[in-house]
Amino acid sequence: RWNHVLATYDGSGKAAGVRLFIDGVPQEVSVTKDALDGDIRTSAPLQLGREHPGANPLREARYQDVRFYARCLSPDEAGLLAFEDLAAEIADRPPSQWNADERKTIADFYFTHRDGRAKTLTAEIQERTARLEQLGANGDACLVCAERPQLAYSNVLARGVYDRRTERVRAGVPHFLPQLAADAPQDRRGLADWVVSAGNPLTARVTVNRMWQELFGAGLVESAGDFGLVGDRPLHRPLLDWLAVDFREQGWDVKRFYRQLALSATYRQSAHITPALLERDPANRLLARGPRFRMDAEMLRDTALAASGLLVEKIGGPSVKPFQPAGVWEALAYPDAPDGSFKTDHYVMDHGESLHRRSLYTYWKRQAALPNMEIFDQPVRVEACPRRQRANTPLQALVIMNDPQWLEAARHLGERLALRAGTPGERLDFLGELLLGRPWQPEERGVLVHAYEKFHELYQGRAAEAAELVNQGEIPANAAIPAIELAPWMLVASTALNLDATLNK
Repeated sequence: RWNHVLATYDGSGKAAGVRLFIDGVPQEVSVTKDALDGDIRTSAPLQLGREHPGANPLREARYQDVRFYARCLSPDEAGLLAFEDLAAEIADRPPSQWNADERKTIADFYFTHRDGRAKTLTAEIQERTARLEQLGANGDACLVCAERPQLAYSNVLARGVYDRRTERVRAGVPHFLPQLAADAPQDRRGLADWVVSAGNPLTARVTVNRMWQELFGAGLVESAGDFGLVGDRPLHRPLLDWLAVDFREQGWDVKRFYRQLALSATYRQSAHITPALLERDPANRLLARGPRFRMDAEMLRDTALAASGLLVEKIGGPSVKPFQPAGVWEALAYPDAPDGSFKTDHYVMDHGESLHRRSLYTYWKRQAALPNMEIFDQPVRVEACPRRQRANTPLQALVIMNDPQWLEAARHLGERLALRAGTPGERLDFLGELLLGRPWQPEERGVLVHAYEKFHELYQGRAAEAAELVNQGEIPANAAIPAIELAPWMLVASTALNLDATLNK
């Protein structure tokens, strides 16, 4: 086939000044040499289809029209030249003799270079495309749903037999709930409006019950994932209804709702319990005392990092891979995708600030959860979990005392204590403010004072063992603090992180 080949040169003396067009389309070129010097006016002959005088010419090559221009042509002119002569040759024949390719050639030439409205629209498209690229320059691409013009439907099958269709049905809402408005669109937008409408009480009730469960440990409806006939009855139905209506009327403001619960007299009660109350209401379903339960795995990790000063509070960004024992992913690995789009056969730990991002950003492998999070009942994501289980096992204490993430947090927290001026007792009071926001109880303070004295005595004269202890994690220990002074405070911080008062809210 014949091709229109055009090379332009801007006289810059650089390879970047050479552009190549084939049939008017700019081509990518690779640069092998970029060392032109001297004048381009030379006595060397110009040869077509031959790299140098000693090379063989291109075989099966023909040249129909060769032109030279005394200036560098623009890309628009290059595109025009590719069609000008061909279009003129086709136009000499009547349209009835044009084939499909020739018709497309004439159409492309006309709408690109002759029709004013098409040229205006093309320029507008280019402008909007540039604006769109600018808007998405710092973001990730995402999928967007669009409704089909025709409504989706399905057929009721007699006894499930695929070829025995009975009536045709379309999407709808459960019959026992308020129905869609007569003028509502039968699409996702109509469903979304119905979900948050005043006539549908379920959405707000389920939402506020989940948020209540987050703060109180159990929802007003204890079966948070089941509001049906087999679910639990509300503990206080008028309260649940009032909270749901208030939440909806206040614009579904989640932050305001959490503040409202946290400032309520019910939540601010003491968690102290009397024997009589324990016998009557062991699970605190009557809300006669403040809630007290072990925090979730993510809360515990973030609390330790925040108290130590290591927590990175940056918002957004990709998932991160913090500390994890070796071999967890390898034991549950699947072959990598052929295109390399994901790799989950080997766990490659991140470094730097990625190790201390909030737990929200931790990378999840569904079949292989982080062991130091799973031990605190973080659920796997192979099924829904409307309410987490909370177990207390000795393994949890072992994780806090031995896991590199926890040890690094304890050492950094110990550095904060060692660098703080004052007596050991004043430093322990500061530790209580960091972890609990209150002074230590006498029993708690006594345990920590005894622990500090014991650890301080243990590491006197054991500088090598102390150095080995404080060099846990990725961030180096503060060289300004002797290891024999830092090690006792690190272990005191680890002990404090392991107390029930710290692990429970």
